Amino acid sequence: MIGAGAVAAAAVLLWRDGLPLGVPRQGGWLRRPMAVVPSLAAAVAVGAAVGAGVLVLAVLRSGRPPTRTIAAVLLAVILVASMLAAVGLAASDPGFWASGALSVISDSAMGYYGQALSLSGVSDAFSYHSARVASNRIPDRVRTHPPGPLVFFYLLRQWLEHTPGMLDRVEAALAQRSINQAELHRVASAVTQAPLSQRDAAIAVPIAFILSALGALVVLPAYGIGAVAFDRRTGLIAALLAGTVPSLLHFAPSIDGIGAVLGLTYLWLWMLAVRRGNLWLYILAALGATVMLLWSFGYAILLVLAVIMAIPVWGQTYPDEVGRHLRGMAWGFVVFAAIHQLLSSGLEYNILVALPASVAVHRQVLTEAGRSYWPWLAMNLYDFLLFMGPALAVMSSVAIYAGLKQRRWPALPQGLVISLLVIVALLLLSGSTRGEVGRIWVFLMPLAALPAADYVARLSGSRFVWLGASLIGLQVCFVIVVHATLVAVYPF
Repeated sequence: MIGAGAVAAAAVLLWRDGLPLGVPRQGGWLRRPMAVVPSLAAAVAVGAAVGAGVLVLAVLRSGRPPTRTIAAVLLAVILVASMLAAVGLAASDPGFWASGALSVISDSAMGYYGQALSLSGVSDAFSYHSARVASNRIPDRVRTHPPGPLVFFYLLRQWLEHTPGMLDRVEAALAQRSINQAELHRVASAVTQAPLSQRDAAIAVPIAFILSALGALVVLPAYGIGAVAFDRRTGLIAALLAGTVPSLLHFAPSIDGIGAVLGLTYLWLWMLAVRRGNLWLYILAALGATVMLLWSFGYAILLVLAVIMAIPVWGQTYPDEVGRHLRGMAWGFVVFAAIHQLLSSGLEYNILVALPASVAVHRQVLTEAGRSYWPWLAMNLYDFLLFMGPALAVMSSVAIYAGLKQRRWPALPQGLVISLLVIVALLLLSGSTRGEVGRIWVFLMPLAALPAADYVARLSGSRFVWLGASLIGLQVCFVIVVHATLVAVYPF
């Protein structure tokens, strides 16, 4: 009831322009100039999310843990539904075909597309990273991030450019929607310093949809983390909830959804390694950490979370098993270091140089933006909880309180919840991000949903169905309100 009240209050206030959406004169979310009207794409998005929820809750209603086969089938259904929801919601916005393309190309919204045009190959993204960081003419997001997103945009553009049939269909779809391609190209050229070809605006359209769809893959590591920390039943509920997080579905196109997939996949592999003490799992976790840190330096905070989470588990490890964990971590570190040594010697990319340089640029950008520490301290937490979904935020808060007070969780899930609380507190107090955490911290939202998933999964019968359906329904309702009232990404 509290969650429903929170959603109703937030929805009404958001609709009536009564919710704070930022700090005055220092930035915030923008309201749509015109409302989104109902459409077939929106119906597909809502139907996919609700349909997956109904199916999963019906199958799990008995309270018995699902077999691996049933869990795999249900997870596949959740994945397809999440991707349909993400793409359908984007397509329901009548301006997305133009605004999505402009956001992909825009130097202020992302900046990777224009920089990818200057690359002669993948190696350039690594070799000239230090020069890009030092240049004031490069978009800020490119300067503060590692080369992973730049490589992604370069390869994706190369593929689309050499797939003329797809571009022909995109241009036909633009014409069908009365979008003048010459005008779109003119506006696109105004939002980037990079020289654009006549087809770049058309190339950016499928990239916008691909970014939306790939973010929905976060349901896979959300399931994995839930299954490892609790069980497969909880993992499926966690995947359902992750697929209905407003931040993930609304703020598109963005690189943050893919970042959440990479960051949580690393954490999933790490948790498997900690639980089983397996050498190869530690090595896989090291590979996951490498890929994660090539996408965003900000995800280094997950390395801290991983260590804090593992401490209670290691404290209960039998003496004869300690050696396995130490060997696994040692080999994982060796693999991580070896990969970065190859990147340094072969591609002239040194993470020990790139990381502090990008942090310095990030600090400079914050200073130039004039965003004060104290107003954003409270606003960031509010932003995080709002775009996680008010109902889910309330449910998880209740579940965390009950779980820690009653000490009903084993070492691994307890360590995960405690480490999450510590990391969120550290991020808030550090002031490293001031604004837009409703989008940037999306990688933490599926983790914050885990206690709620565990709370629901412990029930059975009608109580399980009622609470699960209510939570998913409230999440979907709030997604619709957010999508109908706020601008997702502003390209100007």
